This record gives sequence, structure tokens and C-alpha cells, in this order.
Amino acid sequence: MLGERLSESERWPEILGKFSGWEVVNEGMNGREIPESPWFLERFDHLLSESAPVDFVFLMLGSNDLLNAYRPDMEEIGTRMERFIKHVLKHPAVNGRGEMVFLMAPPPTDIGCCGEEYTCYDRESHKFGACYRAIADRYGLRFADTAGWELPLAHDGVHLTPEGHVKFANQVWTLMQKCAVLTG
Repeated sequence: MLGERLSESERWPEILGKFSGWEVVNEGMNGREIPESPWFLERFDHLLSESAPVDFVFLMLGSNDLLNAYRPDMEEIGTRMERFIKHVLKHPAVNGRGEMVFLMAPPPTDIGCCGEEYTCYDRESHKFGACYRAIADRYGLRFADTAGWELPLAHDGVHLTPEGHVKFANQVWTLMQKCAVLTG
């Protein structure tokens, strides 16, 4: 918001790729909401098929669904995410293996800094962790709640700063190393 997109070298997926030595495909996009329409679901399917075989799928969506709502409602966002998770699990690259999917609760927003009328979004954003953890538990997904990661946000109270991207990549790398210990 009122700024430029960070360069590839400053975004967490590319930083994670450097840490891990893995090819990390970044499909993050400012403004992206949880895919719901047939066109967006088909686009997701195509992107995942192009990337196959995959070891993990990281999903951190929902902030834009929250911020684009006239009345923010985590229950509604959770319902959308659950429908999307069911779709992801049916994809041949995932084939029902929930342990391949990391559902990540987005960091809570701080857009109340832009005006008191926005604090309702911040309050609702603190519910991502509980909502997404319940979904992850129902479908056997891996889960991470980024709320405890102390990630610095940019001036808009939504997007990560470059430092936030580095901290995020470090946290994800730690999760990945734990997975290697558990599965390796």
C-alpha cells in the first residue's frame, strides 16, 4: 500500500530457498485472497501441477479476505479456507497427504495505526491462529501460527518489512529442519 513490492532477494520464499538449497516457488501476490471461484481454483491447480513434484505446500492466506470485508468475520474466512484446503488435498500433487501442507496463520494486522475505525480488523486478525489450527487439526496438516514470531510490519500494518521477511524465512527454515528430523 503506497509502496513498491520488495525485490525477489528480500522476500521470504527466496530467502528460504537460499537457506535450504531447495527450489522454492513463490506464488505470493499482494491482494490475493483465498481461491474460491472456479477460475482461481483452476489457476491454483495449474500452478501446483507445473511445480510438481512438490515436497511441501505453504499456505498463508486470509489477510486480504479479512481486509476486504465490510465487516470482518474470522468464521467466514475459516469456512473459505476449509473449502480451499479440501480442494488442495484432492490435487494429484498432494493426493490427500495433509502432512505436505503447512497452513500458516498470517501475522496479526496493525492497521489501527491508520485510524481507530480499523481496529476491528486488528482484533479479528488475532483469531487466525485458533481458527487455522482447528482446520489443520481436522485435516492432518502441519500448522504454524506466525503471531508469536514478532515479525515487523511495514507502515501499512499488513505487509512484512525486509527484516520481517528475513525473520519469517528463518522461522520457516527452523520448521523445515524439524520436519527433516521427524521424517528423515
